[in-house]
Amino acid sequence: MKGLFITGTDTNVGKTYIACQIATALASKNINVIPRKPVETGCDLINGVLHAEDATLLLNASKSNSTIDEVCPYRFSPAISPQVAMQLAGHSVSLNELITASTNNLSEDDFLLVEGAGGFYSPICTGALNADLASHLNLPIILVTEDRVGAVNQVLLAINAIEKRQLNILAVILNTTHESNQNNLSDNAAEIRALIPYPIFLIPYKQGISADFLSQLNLSV
Repeated sequence: MKGLFITGTDTNVGKTYIACQIATALASKNINVIPRKPVETGCDLINGVLHAEDATLLLNASKSNSTIDEVCPYRFSPAISPQVAMQLAGHSVSLNELITASTNNLSEDDFLLVEGAGGFYSPICTGALNADLASHLNLPIILVTEDRVGAVNQVLLAINAIEKRQLNILAVILNTTHESNQNNLSDNAAEIRALIPYPIFLIPYKQGISADFLSQLNLSV
């Protein structure tokens, strides 16, 4: 199975922004991207239907023929962890259901792009973590973090967790999510490069991935 799993060191680090950038780059090379964000919380109720904003962005960026229900079948209103949101809604969603939702309707030529919910160790469904979904899918990992003070510690903790699952880490992306962080005096990228063997990419505020990003990843497409 060809693809990527996009995870983060925390919530609100820009996973969807980076996932959309990657999806757009892949689609521009005529790669058939199959986007999946199987769970999304913080969804707005519009005309009686819960609207998954992040999943919709990912679907549009992928230029996929998938439906939003295929991309994100489990949608919840409260902007909290999926596991708690499911409990409040009186639902129980198993890890196997998320695996099925992530891999349904795939062909050999498809490129599966899965975005998790929250950080790598965040609960994503009833009794399971993002780490559990990533382990079962066994896709190469892109780790996204916010480029701010504390990023080095967060990245090292997440890297340690991902390595314990014996997953293939393709890259770490330091994403600048706020304009005020542009003047960050810390050189997180340099510090992290000195500590881990994986490619590090620094994304300035509201700027996209570099033109050679995909080639540097050595993706199997």
